[in-house]
Amino acid sequence: MSGYEVEPVTDTIAFGEGPHWSVEEQALYFVDFFEQLVRRYHPETSTHTKLHIEGGPVTMVVPHKTEKNTFVVSIGLTLAAVTWPDPTQDFSVSAEDIRILATVEQDLPDNRFNDGKCDAIGRLWAGTMSQAEEPDHMGNLYRLDIDRTITKVVEKLTYSNGLAWSEDNATMYHVDTLEYKVNAFDFDLTTGALSGRRVVFDFAEAGLSPAQPDGMTIDTDGNLWVAGYGVGTVYNIDPSDGKILRMVDQLPAQEITSVSWGGSDLDQLFVTCGNGPVLKVTGLGVKGRPAASCTVDISTVRGQ
Repeated sequence: MSGYEVEPVTDTIAFGEGPHWSVEEQALYFVDFFEQLVRRYHPETSTHTKLHIEGGPVTMVVPHKTEKNTFVVSIGLTLAAVTWPDPTQDFSVSAEDIRILATVEQDLPDNRFNDGKCDAIGRLWAGTMSQAEEPDHMGNLYRLDIDRTITKVVEKLTYSNGLAWSEDNATMYHVDTLEYKVNAFDFDLTTGALSGRRVVFDFAEAGLSPAQPDGMTIDTDGNLWVAGYGVGTVYNIDPSDGKILRMVDQLPAQEITSVSWGGSDLDQLFVTCGNGPVLKVTGLGVKGRPAASCTVDISTVRGQ
């Protein structure tokens, strides 16, 4: 595919992941896994700020809807809330100020949380993965409900990864990286229940190896945009028939980790990378929907 433009908007990031565009702030939040950072990029002012979080690798960030300057993050095997008093300034959150919401899989020391997003109601969906050399399907997908009840909803995954929902909220899409599959589920927005698991795209069957499906988003046409880790490509896929519509393959990085729509019209595709800058892709001719914020009740949760 041609006709699009690619622009780096940050310096090299050790391992960028989990991009989330804040419509309210017109800013991109994402994590720097190895540095235990949440980063913020504000295009209008071309400013970059960072929040350091003690305690372990940070792999996802979602703003909280009602608590100002508060974010739900993952720290190892813990989901937590942290406050960044002024996101336009650098800040560091100490261990005692981390508000723990849930911890999972303490019997699996090689595991950690990986990707996570919120559904339209604001429940948090977050998956785990094993860091062992042989992951052996030790990952799981969890749902953190508004009352902070946490439920394991999909078991025996390799690397639980990208998430997206259809516009009518009837379908949830989910990536299982080392199975090379994008799966779909029938989704009940009211209860959060999943059913009818099926494969909508198989990277291995499509001959795309060594590309590993990673983070994912969806556009207003209902088509998926999946990061191809290891090959410097984002794949635009029609989940209704499993066809590749186009590929964004002129990217100056190989370790493509995730994607998120942003910009004032949500028509810019932000791409996070390992060992590379965050990239902005324009001229794609499609747009996304606003990313959901978290509404999990954290009002009574205090720091450690």
